[in-house]
Amino acid sequence: MSSGSTPWGAYAQIADALRGCIVTGELVAGALLPSEAALCQEFSVARNTVRRALGLLEAEGLIQTFPGKGRVVCGYVTTPYTYLRIAAELRQQIENGELSCGDALPSEAALMSQYGVARGTARQALAHLEAAGLIEVQHGKGRFVRRRP
Repeated sequence: MSSGSTPWGAYAQIADALRGCIVTGELVAGALLPSEAALCQEFSVARNTVRRALGLLEAEGLIQTFPGKGRVVCGYVTTPYTYLRIAAELRQQIENGELSCGDALPSEAALMSQYGVARGTARQALAHLEAAGLIEVQHGKGRFVRRRP
């Protein structure tokens, strides 16, 4: 796991780092995650930021909390269209110019239909891209490829 600067969206970066350790097998099923305090120190963030990152991983089913024991890795199950795969495909469209700065992204409903996923999965994919700074939300209008300064 690596630490570094923690800008806005740090919880997503921490979740990505921990998820990467689970996906690559650095943290295997049954392994105990480092304590919240250790993660706070490693990533130089507040406890709430770490808890938010861990909450994402728990919602994804990658970890489980056991009172008095801590958080344990459940493992990594690949599914045809996890939110990470959807986010990666959208990122690729942004990077290769299929989606340009200012272009609207597909709606949650369109992603649900295209990938056959639940709204929460589509929403997670879009939130992942937003946390990475690639897209921005214009409330009431949709999500758009972020303009570069």
